[in-house]
Amino acid sequence: MTVPLNRARRTGPRELSVAVTPRYRLMWWVNRTVLRTLFEVRVSGTDHWPSPPFQLVANHHNGFDPLLVLSVMPLEPRITWFGPKEADFSRGFKNRVMAFFGGVIPYDPDRTTLTSAVRAVRRVFEADGVLGIFAEGRVGFREAELLNFEEGAAAFAASSGVPVVPCAIVGSTELWFRRRIDIRFGAPLQTDAVRGREARADLDARMRAAVAALLPDHEPTLPRRRPIGFLTDMLNGRDDIERRRTDARK
Repeated sequence: MTVPLNRARRTGPRELSVAVTPRYRLMWWVNRTVLRTLFEVRVSGTDHWPSPPFQLVANHHNGFDPLLVLSVMPLEPRITWFGPKEADFSRGFKNRVMAFFGGVIPYDPDRTTLTSAVRAVRRVFEADGVLGIFAEGRVGFREAELLNFEEGAAAFAASSGVPVVPCAIVGSTELWFRRRIDIRFGAPLQTDAVRGREARADLDARMRAAVAALLPDHEPTLPRRRPIGFLTDMLNGRDDIERRRTDARK
């Protein structure tokens, strides 16, 4: 069965190159300028980065998270992000921007198998790129807690034997103008000897522990005055916004 061209274009960004193209250079500069104007973004642990290829495994609080990480990353190596769990990149402002700049491996849980996802990820590593993945699979609403990790993060790293760099984004659960946000990187975890289901489960536990070690010990106290507080849900999906409201009522 032949897939119509217009339908094929809706499956996600076509550009998976790790090259720093003029389009990516423009996006990187604009993103860095805007995010560092809106927020007080601080970074630590970049000395832990190995030479590419490697995999970044981060927690996830907000649709701004990949942009926040990019705002503290150098122009090279370029990050290719895995996800999000949505297939239609022709709708919505955020999706259209992602499609324009590329560097995203779209994932539809109803269509994409783990095997096909691993193949796409290997293309990034074979080109000496960096894969970024939010291992929890969805947005969480506790700064000091992690949701369970999905199996993809351990499988991708183990299948290619690349190091995993843990990353914690602290402060993005609630956003407002000049909110302080910390991007913390931990020491890389080696995966070249990971073989089999039990070893992958152990890697998953080690990754989760490494990210958790970078989180704060307790939930921060939020100030009463939060200017331009609508930034919190500006890039979040409807499901995440509703889950946040339900969680706040508990």
